[in-house]
Amino acid sequence: MQNLLTRLGRLETAIIVKPPGPVRRFVVQGPHGMSTEEATTFLREQGHDLGGNGINIIRVIVGAEGGRPTDLPLADLTPRQPE
Repeated sequence: MQNLLTRLGRLETAIIVKPPGPVRRFVVQGPHGMSTEEATTFLREQGHDLGGNGINIIRVIVGAEGGRPTDLPLADLTPRQPE
């Protein structure tokens, strides 16, 4: 059984794809239906470095009222990292 677990561990390690660079996470509050390009432009205007390599995960938060999405004012909710 131990031999099987060792072999499975090696197989799992071999199939895991590592991202080509850092993974960066951003949070934007904004209007419903905000496009990726709009969110990216806004984040760059706020001084974030989205970089040319790696993966950028942008989460857009919208409001809801009566079960329907509502537009919120544009705001950068990304936690600031200490410098």
